[in-house]
Amino acid sequence: MTLSNFHAHTTYCDGSESCEEMVRAAIQKGLVAFGLSGHAYMGFETDWCMSPDKTAAFVDEMTRLKETYGDRITLFTGVEQDYYATEPTAGFDYVIGSCHYIKKDGEYLLVDESDAVQQDDVKRHYSGDFYAYVRDFYTTAADIARKTNPDFIGHFDLVTKFNEGGRFFDEADKRYQNVAIEALVAVLETHRLFEINTGAMYRVGKKAPYPAAFLLKELKARGGEIILSSDSHDGASICYRFSEAAELAKACGFQYAKTLTTSGFVDYQL
Repeated sequence: MTLSNFHAHTTYCDGSESCEEMVRAAIQKGLVAFGLSGHAYMGFETDWCMSPDKTAAFVDEMTRLKETYGDRITLFTGVEQDYYATEPTAGFDYVIGSCHYIKKDGEYLLVDESDAVQQDDVKRHYSGDFYAYVRDFYTTAADIARKTNPDFIGHFDLVTKFNEGGRFFDEADKRYQNVAIEALVAVLETHRLFEINTGAMYRVGKKAPYPAAFLLKELKARGGEIILSSDSHDGASICYRFSEAAELAKACGFQYAKTLTTSGFVDYQL
C-alpha cells in the first residue's frame, strides 16, 4: 500500500494542530505524500471553516512548508469545498467536494455537528422522520460534483455519522438505500473518484468507514474509483486504520486505489 493521505485539517479551520505539526506527523508516519485541505469559507461565519483571510494565510503557510520539507515528503494544498461554500477554488492543488448541510425552511442544518443537534433538526423540520431527512441530504449530495467540481468526493454518506447500530434509521431499509444509490449514480455521471474515509471511526467510534459497503459495491459495479483518507484533525489520526479500509475495499471488488502525485492521480495496488 502507498501511504498517503489528502484529507486533513489544521487550526486554520477545525483541526487541533498547526500545518507544520501535521506535516511533521505525516513524515514520522512514513507518508510519501500528504495534503492538507482546509474547510472552505461558507459565505457566513462558522466555527469550523476558514475565513477569507485564513484561507490566504493557509495557502501561504503551505507554500512555506513545501519549501521546508520538500526533500522529505511531497506536500499538496487542498480545500474541502462544501456544496454551499462560496469561495473560488482556483489556486489549490486539489478539491474535495463534500456535503455537510441540508438547507430546509431557510436554515442550514449541519448534519455532522452532534447527535443531539441532528435529532433536534429532524424533530423541528421533519416531524421526526429521519427518512425524509436523509432523502433531502442525498438530493443535495447528488449534485455535489456539478457544484464543487472536485478532484474527489468526500464522506459521501456523512449523514450516517451518528447512526451506529441503526440508532435513528435502518441503513438496510430500501427507503434509505435507494435514495443513497440514486445520488451515487447521479454523481457518477460526471465524476468517478470517491474517498474511503476513516475519520468517524477515530472521532466517534464508527465501526466502518464512509461510504458503507453497499455503496462501495455499487461504486465498483459502475466504474467508480477510490482514494483512502483519514479526514484527520490531529496528527495521531493520519492514515487511521487504513489497512482495514483497504480490506473493505478489496471485499467490495476494488484492487487499486488512487494517490496524488505531482503528475496527477495514479493507481497503486491495495
